[in-house]
Amino acid sequence: MSERTVSLLSLPVFAALLAALTLGLILLGRYYNLGTTTFALFAVPVLLAVVYLAWYRTLPYESPRARRVPAPAEDEEEPFEDPVEEADRMTEPTGEDDLDGGAATPDAPAEPETDL
Repeated sequence: MSERTVSLLSLPVFAALLAALTLGLILLGRYYNLGTTTFALFAVPVLLAVVYLAWYRTLPYESPRARRVPAPAEDEEEPFEDPVEEADRMTEPTGEDDLDGGAATPDAPAEPETDL
């Protein structure tokens, strides 16, 4: 891949600049009352567009996605962690929870007392 040494205007930006230049030249021609010779000023933006497109064709195509995100190396992949297994590990009793001899935990709802 070649490095770009010249700052490049993108195609939409250059098209907007050419449109502004064209409009400016037409208004300039009307201001000086050039009449139909104002259309001869169209040669300037048309010539600039042809030169820009001829140069733009020579640039190598670089995918925008390839520039933003480099592909991860195979040995650096993250290990797959199954969310279901992680949730099961969180809910499994470890044996340390049953140290109080089966007393109700503060998070557990109290059993309703019934008067018989």
